[in-house]
Amino acid sequence: LTLSLTRTTSAYAQSKLKAYKNFGKLLVVYLHRAKSMAVNMFRDGSYHKYTLFGKRRVKEGECCAIWDSKGSVRNVVGPKLEWIYMSDVRFLDRFVADQNGYLVVAYRDGRKEHIRGPASIFMDPVVHHSIEKKAAISLNASEVIVVYTELDCFRDGVNAHESSSSEISSPENLNVKPSGGAAAEEEDVPLADAVLAKDGKRVSRRIIRGPTLFIPAANEWIHKFSWHGSNDLMGDERTMIKDALKLSKIRTLPDQLYYNVQACRTADDAQLCVNLMVFYQVVDLEKMLDSTHDPIGDFINALSADVIKFTAQGTFEQFVKCSSELNELSAFPLLLERARGIGYSIDKVVFRGYKASSQLQAMHDSGIKTRTQLQLEARSTEQKQAMEDLILERKIQRSAKEHEMEAAARAHSRELSALDHAERLQQAEAEATAAVARQVEADNQRLVFLRALKDQGVDLTKYLCALERGDEKVVRIEGCGSVPHLHLKNFDGK
Repeated sequence: LTLSLTRTTSAYAQSKLKAYKNFGKLLVVYLHRAKSMAVNMFRDGSYHKYTLFGKRRVKEGECCAIWDSKGSVRNVVGPKLEWIYMSDVRFLDRFVADQNGYLVVAYRDGRKEHIRGPASIFMDPVVHHSIEKKAAISLNASEVIVVYTELDCFRDGVNAHESSSSEISSPENLNVKPSGGAAAEEEDVPLADAVLAKDGKRVSRRIIRGPTLFIPAANEWIHKFSWHGSNDLMGDERTMIKDALKLSKIRTLPDQLYYNVQACRTADDAQLCVNLMVFYQVVDLEKMLDSTHDPIGDFINALSADVIKFTAQGTFEQFVKCSSELNELSAFPLLLERARGIGYSIDKVVFRGYKASSQLQAMHDSGIKTRTQLQLEARSTEQKQAMEDLILERKIQRSAKEHEMEAAARAHSRELSALDHAERLQQAEAEATAAVARQVEADNQRLVFLRALKDQGVDLTKYLCALERGDEKVVRIEGCGSVPHLHLKNFDGK
């Protein structure tokens, strides 16, 4: 009995523990669902259940498909409370496109439709194969795209042309709700003259120019271009790779490309790599579409042919001297002719330099170094000689100025001397005139005096002779008959 009670108590505890565990699991599931519902209030295509008998509350903004026991389906759009019996219930995914996008709807019967936004639609698995949201093609003022349109003459009529999806389809059973608003206008471009007719269908081509927001129709597709593109490397390793540039929009603004023409040989068999930059612009898009599938490839082929021909005309030294001619458009006749043939214009070609083999480049660099050194030395010598010439010229100019100054000083001195001499002559002449006048006056007075003496009986001759002797002492000895004797003795006793 004790053993039986123990076993009963143990079984009851285990069942209780199992019930608690199940309740905990249910609680976790409930909390997870509550959290999911708090994040997403609307049910989508992941909700799919079979209900024997019950009801479903379809909220506003939801739509569900209900299959009854016979397999018939009906769509219920909320808000609505739907009673169901032995039915499969599946909520539908909702797709929304804003004014900058559109919806691509593929039907199970093979049809395809583009719905311009803003619009919303529920995906019905019975009617729709797939629904995809896509962004409209935005074009600025300098961009264009090429659009092809396929027309079914039996289905749309001979003159029918389906434009871009400006009308929004709204199947009633799917509750397609357009949100309104004006879509971007597309430029009214006439259809291309050339069309392809086959089995009652024809394909036309038109060009859409920006600025616009373009949404293609279901029977339209955008031309995808595949051109030569750069490998995005710098220096001499930069080159063009076929089909590297894939684009659907073509820019009508002036553009440029960098290209290195490899393996160019001169007349003396020197191998060079010529670096160029080409500025170009599309001028006739229709001509480009009809004449080429890769204008960049045509450019580099024609450019290579012109450069190879240019380098082969002379030796390496001649190429170095004439390399500046590669900046002129006249050096690229094939490039200009091909550009005109495919609707482009070449505005300018810029020569960015060249690179030779390592040995030839080393020799050329050495020659350049030697020539540069000689030129620097020649310039230095010329500067020294010019400096010496300048010093000598300045000395000559200074000496000439000194001579001029000295001559001027001498002339000035002569002028001063002449003035002084003239002044002295004038003074001497004045003094002589005064002296003569005084002498004449004195002579007149003497004559008056002598006349007076003569009138008084004085012997003027003796008087004048005595007067002329002055202080001279004269001893006169007079005798009568006998010869006198005279003794002379010096006063100092000798």
